Amino acid sequence: MSGNEPKNQKEIESFFTSREIEQLKTSMCDIGSRMWQRGFVDGNGGNLTIRVGNNLVLCTPTLISKGFMKPEDMCLVTMDGDQVAGEKKRTSEVLTHLGIMNRQPNASACCHAHPPTATGFAVAGTPPERFLTPEAEIFLGEIGIADFREPGSPECSDVVGELAPDHTAIFMCNHGVITWGEDIERAYWRMENIETLCINHLVARELTGGEPMPRITGKAAEKLSRIYRGFLKS
Repeated sequence: MSGNEPKNQKEIESFFTSREIEQLKTSMCDIGSRMWQRGFVDGNGGNLTIRVGNNLVLCTPTLISKGFMKPEDMCLVTMDGDQVAGEKKRTSEVLTHLGIMNRQPNASACCHAHPPTATGFAVAGTPPERFLTPEAEIFLGEIGIADFREPGSPECSDVVGELAPDHTAIFMCNHGVITWGEDIERAYWRMENIETLCINHLVARELTGGEPMPRITGKAAEKLSRIYRGFLKS
């Protein structure tokens, strides 16, 4: 709650080990494991964040497989990216997450990963076609395309963050995908959504032999777009 954030290092450490924060750390480990099991991350790739205050963000550590994280591995940073708690070093790409959170008030959590099919689309700099499935339009809408910038750099934070007000999912060209949500579960769901959409797009394109694919149109399409816009502004 506004005005109730810890103000000194002792308060920060107490906050960082509180029951509520420990539950969020456990959730991040669970989602990291799900990302790894789905093959959305390789090596030490991918990262997760949860905003836990006006100026505080919980994040995953660097150089640890997302499939084998433990709650004690998590880090706490400010909205400027300065680490204030945690024994491990924070992810090097946290600034990109903060770029989204600073520009989109509804982004309480972010998920970055390298799902193979969606990352292929990101490398090509080409989003999947629109209005193929209802779920994609409700939860993803138009996919943002962010030009390549050095991962973890302020420039990467800027090009990705600028797209956050209008996009819940962003292709980071030649890199991967980042999604945001009202909580970490929904941010991760969107990562599953976008990988499924890209697979569906490729299969449908193959089956139609490159001919125009059937799409959702008219009032049905308009309704789906209204629902999506509600996510952005709620």
